[in-house]
Amino acid sequence: MGTLSLSLSLWAVLVLAVVLVALCAPCVVSQQPNFIVILADDVGWGDLGANWAETKETPHLDRLAAEGTRFVDFHSAASTCSPSRASLLTGRLGVRNGVTHNFAISSLGGLPLNETTLAEVLREAGYTTGAIGKWHLGHHGKHHPNSRGFDYYFGIPYSHDMGCTDSPGYNVPPCPPCPPHGTAARVARKDCYTEVALPLMENVTIVQQPVELGSLAARYAEEAARFIQQASHSGRPFFLYLALAHMHVPLTPPLPPAPGRDIYGATLGEMDALVGRIKEVADSLGKGSTLLWFTGDNGPWAQKCELAGRLGPFVGAWQRQRGGSSAKQTTWEGGHRVPALVYWPGRVPAGRTSHALL
Repeated sequence: MGTLSLSLSLWAVLVLAVVLVALCAPCVVSQQPNFIVILADDVGWGDLGANWAETKETPHLDRLAAEGTRFVDFHSAASTCSPSRASLLTGRLGVRNGVTHNFAISSLGGLPLNETTLAEVLREAGYTTGAIGKWHLGHHGKHHPNSRGFDYYFGIPYSHDMGCTDSPGYNVPPCPPCPPHGTAARVARKDCYTEVALPLMENVTIVQQPVELGSLAARYAEEAARFIQQASHSGRPFFLYLALAHMHVPLTPPLPPAPGRDIYGATLGEMDALVGRIKEVADSLGKGSTLLWFTGDNGPWAQKCELAGRLGPFVGAWQRQRGGSSAKQTTWEGGHRVPALVYWPGRVPAGRTSHALL
């Protein structure tokens, strides 16, 4: 492992700690803090009520913003899934770490093995490390999370639209569920994966296949809470990387929306409640012991129409007049400018809005 690679990886730790402390009031950290990074998928800058007054479904996230610092000019490193996640975990852009496109079911590779992850750096510093949710950085051999610095993994190896499931959820266009056991698989469609059932994994073991999409959010919340509690009882600091399925399609709100009710809003409310639950568990350890960071991997998937998130003000004349997208998969600002909230009681100022470009 080269000195340059290690030093750049340490930059990722500094983003989560030293830079934030420099932005906050003077304080002294008496012990190693815990880190929780919650990464939403395809979330729009305007999906937070704290950012966009028209949004009413995020009371927990809005409270998080009120009790922490809101960064309104925070940008993901890419406008697609795998490259932004690779950059988040290595502190290096895709042109340097080698991840410039999304990995697929058929991908044999992943995040290059010579890259150092934030989890590896923190584990070396004595942290218990866990990843829960979407990985999407390679799922074969040593590309698995357990080989990239994470002591524990629970989640799906790629996006939850990459593989058939028990129920198709809400999508545009809709994908069919997995065929019943013993029946022939459907003809593969370009926009759907019907040949492979989506697996849910605990470490290297498949614990459910196909995934029950309707219960996935609850299972993530349960596993995250369990990891936090067990790690705190061990006496060691912990790092939890919680990569949510929200707000990527297919959307699976907790109950079928009533006629006229917005499907996206119902799903956004479910994500908000999940974040509130994690904050509650973190606070139970003692406020000030855990730094919680909420952000997104990229902007909303505009091609999904009413099932896509809100860009807020980041829609220009070209998009309005020509019908183009300014969101995910583009270099328009709505594709990479994402929500960012940092909560660390007693360390990061409450009720602050930062316009720092990050």
